[in-house]
Amino acid sequence: TFQRTIESYVDKRVGTTYGPPAGKHMTVFVDDVNMPIINEWGDQITNEIVRQVIETKGFYNLEKPGDFTNIVDMQFVAAMIHPGGGRNDIPARLKRQFTIYNCTLPSNASMDKIFSTIADGYFVKERGFKPEVKDLAVSLVPCTRRLWQATKVKMLPTPAKFHYIFNLRDLSRIWQGMLTITSEIDPNTEIVMRLWKHECTRVIADRFTNHPDKEWFSKQVYKIAEEDMGTALAEHIQDGDDTYFVDFLRDAPEATGEEPDDADLDAPKVYEAIETLKQLSDRALMFQEQYNETIRGAKMDLVFFKDALIHLVKIS
Repeated sequence: TFQRTIESYVDKRVGTTYGPPAGKHMTVFVDDVNMPIINEWGDQITNEIVRQVIETKGFYNLEKPGDFTNIVDMQFVAAMIHPGGGRNDIPARLKRQFTIYNCTLPSNASMDKIFSTIADGYFVKERGFKPEVKDLAVSLVPCTRRLWQATKVKMLPTPAKFHYIFNLRDLSRIWQGMLTITSEIDPNTEIVMRLWKHECTRVIADRFTNHPDKEWFSKQVYKIAEEDMGTALAEHIQDGDDTYFVDFLRDAPEATGEEPDDADLDAPKVYEAIETLKQLSDRALMFQEQYNETIRGAKMDLVFFKDALIHLVKIS
C-alpha cells in the first residue's frame, strides 16, 4: 500500500526515473512510523519498503519483477511515539536514515502560563463574566494539569490498553470545551466546577475500558479539586453527582417574514447544562423524528438509554 501510494503521486521523468510532477520536490510525512506489526521474523514489512526508498532512492516494480524504479526529488519526514507499553520500535537500519529529534514536554510553569493566559483572556467582564468566575477559571489551570499528570502516571498503556496515551493535546481539548460557555447562561462558580468535571471526564475518562479505572478517575477529580480549590468548591463535583453540557437544547427562532436577508435562523448553539437525562432523551428523540421526516427511506429507530446519551454528549 505504501509503495502504491508513492507511485500514485509521481510522474515519469525519463526511462525508469520517476518524480513529483512539473519538476517539483515532494515531502512525504509518515505518521506513526512504528505502527506496522512485527512479523514472526522480527521485520516490519512496510518499514522495509520505506527504508529501501530512502536508502536506494527507489523500489522494485510490482508489475515487472526485477525492474527497478528510481525515485528523485523526494524527502521523508516521520513521527513516532516512544516505544514501550505495546508500541513497537523501528528497525535500526531505518532509524539511521533520519536525523532524530526528541520533543520533550514543556515545564509545569510553561504549561500553566499558556493555559492561564488563555483562561485569563477569555473569562473577562467585557464578555459578561463575573470576577469570581474568572478567578476560578485561572485557578483551575494547575488543577487540570495535575489531574492530567496523575492520569498519565497511573493509567499506563499496555497491549490490552494501547490507547491509554495522554498528551498535551488532551489539556487543549479540555480548555477548548471550557471556553465554549458564554455569559448568556450566567455561569457561577458551581456551573464552572461542574463544567470542568464534565470536560475532564469527556476528554480523559472516555478512553477507560473498565469501571475500576473510571472510579479511580472520578475519585481523583474530587481529591485534586479538594486539595487545590477547597472543600466548598469540590462539593459541587462529588462522585455520582454528574452534570452534562450540550449545545443543542435551544430551538431555532421562528421566521416572521420580516427578517433581513442575512438573518440567522439556525438554532443557537449555547453550551449549557442539561437538567435531567429525560430532557436530553426527549430532545434526541425529537431530532430523530425530524430526521425520519426529512430523509425518506432511511428511517432510524434508536433507543436512547443512559450510556448512549452520555456517549452522544461526548461526541457532540
